[in-house]
Amino acid sequence: MARQGDLFGWKRPRSAPRILAHLTDCGDHGCVYQPGMRMVALFTCPHCQWESRWIEMPSVTACRKGIACEPCNAERAKARNSVGRPHEPSNSAPARQNGIASQSAP
Repeated sequence: MARQGDLFGWKRPRSAPRILAHLTDCGDHGCVYQPGMRMVALFTCPHCQWESRWIEMPSVTACRKGIACEPCNAERAKARNSVGRPHEPSNSAPARQNGIASQSAP
């Protein structure tokens, strides 16, 4: 059976992908960690050259996934929130309900 395409021309809106900072260095510093953490890692963003502090991580796999770059994602969120969305009602449009103009009682 073939996969169904978009039904009635509607497609689910996708969120923009996060910008990730990639692993620069990771290791064990031999001190006491918080419960569930086993190593520390340092991350760098390839876009803005932001460098994180040493962050405790639970595993090498978690380190390799990367973390969200704080400056890049904050900038994108600010730009995304400043743009008006098409589904917001316009203040200049007349108030209508069910396609009939509202009338005030005498």
